[in-house]
Amino acid sequence: MMRLMKAWSAALMIASLLPAAGRADGPTVTLSPDDPVVGVTRVVITGRASADARVTDVSTFPDGSIHVFSATADASGAFTDGPFVLHQLGTYHDVFHDEATGLSTAIAYSGKGDFRIAVDPPHATIQTGGETRFKVTFRSVDGFGGEVVPQLPAGSAPPGAAISWSTSLLKVPPKGSATAILTVLTLISTPPGVYPMAAQGTSGSVTHMVEPPIALTVKAPEPGTITATLAPANPVVGVTRVRVQGRATAGQMVVNTSTFPDGNKHEFVARVTGAGTYSNGPFVLRQLGTYHDVLLDGATGATAEISYQGTGDFSAAVDRADQSIARGGEAKFTVTFKSLSGFAGAVTPAVPDLSRIRGATASWSSPAVTVRSGDTIAAGLTIKTSPETPPGRYMITIEGRNGSVTRTVPCTVTVTATK
Repeated sequence: MMRLMKAWSAALMIASLLPAAGRADGPTVTLSPDDPVVGVTRVVITGRASADARVTDVSTFPDGSIHVFSATADASGAFTDGPFVLHQLGTYHDVFHDEATGLSTAIAYSGKGDFRIAVDPPHATIQTGGETRFKVTFRSVDGFGGEVVPQLPAGSAPPGAAISWSTSLLKVPPKGSATAILTVLTLISTPPGVYPMAAQGTSGSVTHMVEPPIALTVKAPEPGTITATLAPANPVVGVTRVRVQGRATAGQMVVNTSTFPDGNKHEFVARVTGAGTYSNGPFVLRQLGTYHDVLLDGATGATAEISYQGTGDFSAAVDRADQSIARGGEAKFTVTFKSLSGFAGAVTPAVPDLSRIRGATASWSSPAVTVRSGDTIAAGLTIKTSPETPPGRYMITIEGRNGSVTRTVPCTVTVTATK
């Protein structure tokens, strides 16, 4: 069986053909061509082993991971492993095992090419608790077309800062470039100062850093101001515990007037520490949609406004979307609400356009249902017509609402004349 790809690699040279335990009668192994470009050149490993034998290749990639491939020799003992493309820079170490004789042969090789790394902007200034983004570009050198993992070493970030990348793995096109966005979110407690951040990229066993390092300046807020941020920045509704935090006048109170997605306003109070920091929470967002908060520094009257929302969603479905009943009768539906992307929260069901069916009433098994994260829950709906309801085919909408988000499913109720 041919191997379709040998994931990850890099300046090819056959280091050795070393039979295991010094035996000279192990399988023969040759990689060709002998100068492949990483991520571009299709290569094969050919050799000879025992006739009709299964040949196993245990390959240690440059990043240290181990992968196992196999091929079957023909009646003359010839076998082929590939074609495949190297995707990592550095040296591969393969051991080919002839399962008929138990003998092995080792081979080492690597591919050509390299990459460079650059960042834009090379420096930035933010206040404590603030966020900034950098565009980090990885450019192909000598035709390289492999995979690069973007990284920022933990010791290279400001204390307590949250670091995230727009992608965990890039494919750099040959003679081209690929870009990842580095986001740095500092804490309100992050000490002011200048922090050199050595963003880097790794392909296999080869790592390159930005030179010179990114210069991130973290400044304390101006006296008499108030700052506010939500942490973490992308919480799952009903699941993630978050805080609204920032800086204000030391020893004073901060009042947070929060307008929820459903339009209702709520007020919260937090005390500012002697170091000038405050924290409102932890709490869990219960509604989908956007929150708008206005935070007031009780000492100076200064305000800060923030808007935020959680991730997640839900769907609505109905068991019987088309029902026929005699007027004066009733139709029963089972409506299922399903958590999407981890959402958890209360969903209020309704039939907003029931007035289309004259004289009809709707009742639910529950005025609201609670959807658990990753789960579904059903609610029973009964629509009862009256003897005066005109016969006809009625299109209605069944909905579920959480915060400012509504999910709907269309239904049809056909009312027939009483027999």
